[in-house]
Amino acid sequence: MPKKRASASSTKELPPCHGPKLHVFQHQNSPIKWMERLDIDREEGEETEGYVFRAKIRTREYAIKVFKFYNPLSSKYFWGPLLGEDTALETAAYYTDPFFAECRAYGRIKEATKKRSLKAQIAIPCHGFIFLKENDERTLSKLGIDFGIARIDSDFQQNTEGGWRVRAIVKDLAPQDTGVDKKSVGKILRGIRALNKHKIYNMDIHLDNFRNGQLVDFGSSWTEPHLLLDAQHDHAARNSKLSDLEKFDEMIEDEEIQTDVRARPNPKYCRKLRAWG
Repeated sequence: MPKKRASASSTKELPPCHGPKLHVFQHQNSPIKWMERLDIDREEGEETEGYVFRAKIRTREYAIKVFKFYNPLSSKYFWGPLLGEDTALETAAYYTDPFFAECRAYGRIKEATKKRSLKAQIAIPCHGFIFLKENDERTLSKLGIDFGIARIDSDFQQNTEGGWRVRAIVKDLAPQDTGVDKKSVGKILRGIRALNKHKIYNMDIHLDNFRNGQLVDFGSSWTEPHLLLDAQHDHAARNSKLSDLEKFDEMIEDEEIQTDVRARPNPKYCRKLRAWG
């Protein structure tokens, strides 16, 4: 692996741009005891943002999401027309990299929770980010973990925050059960609406993104201020912001959950109302 930036360990908050930021994990320098993979049920060949492990730091067990290196050139087909082809790669990464997406979302959640304006526990608690040490990288490499180094732009990676160090986010462990059922969907919907009110759009609402009735992954999320939202026309931006509600209703239908709870008006019910009127 190429030489890493010596200044990486001094980074206290990410991402280094306007908007919410996630703080570094308080025990970032403590040894990590890597245990089993928690995401081994993915389909073979399925593209992933990274890997999730059960791990022990000091006396406590956590879930650690280890991210692959991200190449913003891989998604330029999407952000290029919106932001401009001459947009700096690091700027594009701040709004398209799954690691930074999680940092921004959890940074906003922390802000809102501290102000007590966000009370619903809709997300699995996050304790901050870390840059892995070389011995941790070697341990995971021996387990067959591919950090995606072959797919990145070397010049970009050398100059980004953390350089060549592998990035990870530390979260609470959660039961494997999704916790999504007819008793919990009302609370879940209120939580999603609360996140949207705080300008956090998960953009990936589906059954497998829940544990114990809480969202576990924000790698696809958009958190305002967000350049991609700002660059869209009003109608497209509005549809993006409504995505979580639409996906929630799709989840209810796809999983055949017997409930009247819906995020959007039921077309059949609306037609009945018009007929009665």
